[in-house]
Amino acid sequence: MVQFVNIREFKASTEEVLRRLDRSDVILTVRGKPRAVIHKISERDLTLREVFMDQELDRLEQLGREPGAVYKTASLAKQHLRRLSQK
Repeated sequence: MVQFVNIREFKASTEEVLRRLDRSDVILTVRGKPRAVIHKISERDLTLREVFMDQELDRLEQLGREPGAVYKTASLAKQHLRRLSQK
């Protein structure tokens, strides 16, 4: 069951709201409208994300991206990937 929490309640009792995550996700609302979802994660979730990111970096390097290059936006990275995959 999802719980809805007003942003003011969240600010006033953040610790209590975070404890509720053991039972369900929390949707933060502002003036009665949903604004954000708070979802509990575990160390395993973070480890899986790191593995996925490492795999993606390896794939980018295999496509010819210079190691250590940084893109200012995700759209620039996607454009670069499209150009490389067309070669």
